[in-house]
Amino acid sequence: MKYKRIVAVVPVYRDAIRAKATVDALLRCIVPAPFLLRVQVVDDGSQDGTGERLTFQFSGRADVLQLTRNMGRSFARNAGAAKAEADLLLFVDADCEPIDANFIIHHLEAIQASDVSMGTILGQNDGFWHSYQEASVARRIRLARRTPIARFTTQNVMIDARLFARIGGFDETFKGYGFEDRDLAIRLAKEGGRFATAGEACVIHRDNLALDRVCAKMLEAGATTSTIFAERHPFEYRALGYEAIDARRHPWRGLVARVAWPPLRLLARHDAWLHWSGLPFAARASAVRLMSALSYLYGTLQR
Repeated sequence: MKYKRIVAVVPVYRDAIRAKATVDALLRCIVPAPFLLRVQVVDDGSQDGTGERLTFQFSGRADVLQLTRNMGRSFARNAGAAKAEADLLLFVDADCEPIDANFIIHHLEAIQASDVSMGTILGQNDGFWHSYQEASVARRIRLARRTPIARFTTQNVMIDARLFARIGGFDETFKGYGFEDRDLAIRLAKEGGRFATAGEACVIHRDNLALDRVCAKMLEAGATTSTIFAERHPFEYRALGYEAIDARRHPWRGLVARVAWPPLRLLARHDAWLHWSGLPFAARASAVRLMSALSYLYGTLQR
């Protein structure tokens, strides 16, 4: 047997309720012999009782590592992986809950002939945002024709632990939002990693999305991690479509973002229009994509 020990790494920051649901779902999963599963929760310096609460709730059933201060997703995931004696690392975000007991089995089926098993992210049937996430998944599948890393996300992925260790894990210089997962995928591929899709290894993304939060994340990515990713991986940066909305490459588009930013912020804060059934979904989704792109553009101006 190629693999035996599986460690699920679940990073969490001030989100004990959803993290508990995710860990509970992982512990309910069927783990076929001779495999063994251990869950490693990493409290990323929450300082609000999250770590203590999860330690009490899962005493003896899951491990909880508490970082003394908030270090970011890359550091937290690496810390969890470093604590693990694993053949396989399963990364699942705290707000991503496996939907059925066969979750581990589906990942194992995909990874037996590969080194990386990419699971599926589903919405939580919350109207517009559920449909928007489905459309985003379809868009990533189309983008995968340009670069296979488009489908990769560390919200739900299983990786050969030896391969992960060889490339040094996540690059901890990615301290802001975004791109650390794509950077990891590129380095895994360059090391010879083989990727497989585990379409039935599904998690529900239990995040209560709001337009202002989506735009804020895009702005943060443009202002922070985009520079590192663009310099290291120019082909993928262009293939994924980010170069087209980077004001450092297209200054005149940055001017458009600067002018549009004040009304855009106001519109993002008052997003009830996203749920107007009389407005076609395609129109609402296009508006969100445009506002996300303008937010990213504005973020790139901050560097």
